[in-house]
Amino acid sequence: MKRTERMETLARAAAPSGCEAATAEIIKAELSGVCDEITTDKVGNLIARIAPKKGKAQGRILLAAHMDEPGFMIKNIDGDGRLRLSLLGSLDTRTLSGRRVALVSGVRGVVSAKPIHAQSGDERSKPTPADKLYIELGAKDKAEAETLVRLGDYGTFEPKFTPLANGLYAGKALGGRSMCALLCELAEKIRGEELDTEITDEIFFVFSVKREIARAQFAIETAAYSVMPEKAILFDAAPAADFGGASETVRGAKLGDGVVMAPADMKTIYDRTMLREAVACCEKNGIRHQYPSSAAGAGGEGGTVHKTASGIRTLSLGIPTRNLHSGAEIIGTADYEAALSLGFELVRSLSR
Repeated sequence: MKRTERMETLARAAAPSGCEAATAEIIKAELSGVCDEITTDKVGNLIARIAPKKGKAQGRILLAAHMDEPGFMIKNIDGDGRLRLSLLGSLDTRTLSGRRVALVSGVRGVVSAKPIHAQSGDERSKPTPADKLYIELGAKDKAEAETLVRLGDYGTFEPKFTPLANGLYAGKALGGRSMCALLCELAEKIRGEELDTEITDEIFFVFSVKREIARAQFAIETAAYSVMPEKAILFDAAPAADFGGASETVRGAKLGDGVVMAPADMKTIYDRTMLREAVACCEKNGIRHQYPSSAAGAGGEGGTVHKTASGIRTLSLGIPTRNLHSGAEIIGTADYEAALSLGFELVRSLSR
């Protein structure tokens, strides 16, 4: 697929944490014939491998992006046919009421809550708790709803993908899925430009599961143990802080300013040598880059990978993403291209 088509196809896939099969099938089809081997481990991580064409591999590099997205699970069906939900991952409940949603089974619905004109002053001043939200399917009662859904069914935002002006795109799960698209394109670029005749390491592309459930980041750990790389680069969305009213003293990630590097976050301090190498690659090749303070947030899979086994040298890269964990995340083509270029140059530099 072409880049935009691939991003749209991946963003539209319904794949909340724990139910990533739809995303995995798309990626597997994209990498078939590109990578030397594609496997799926026991927890659902998709792992693709490119081996050096000349001689025995001298080492291993892991490149990773996650396949899942925040979503919900049906936990109860009320007598009137409404569905109660349990959130999967971090979602702002203030943005949910009125949202169209899609269950993995294909059933569509709308998130509802007590209407604002019926709320008390105290209720209006606070986010609606998840246990006060419900999903309307249009079913007249519980019996009819049970013909459409089952307890434990997964769902997420209605799939939408919208091209905007100036090379921007909006869509659900777009921050994370664009990084999956980037790894697919990077694998093609390595093969297309015959970089695999230069590299001396095996390159493993890991598309992980369950990343959005913070306590369940064992999935990437499982992949890291399986691959046992010397170096790892984790690609993910970085929350943009270029919204109106943001403090001038906070150096936030900005759309259009290039690939985001995180020197550290709340889970780890990333490898200084790899970070210096990334900056050198950017300066040498004219790649726009930024390392804003907003990138040093709660931390992602790098905090798990770096302490696997006897330790793995780890670097975190990403692209600025507005409206993160909403039904309309916004990313920019220029930032995507910067991240892709840096990923390519780093593989070339680190695998020699």
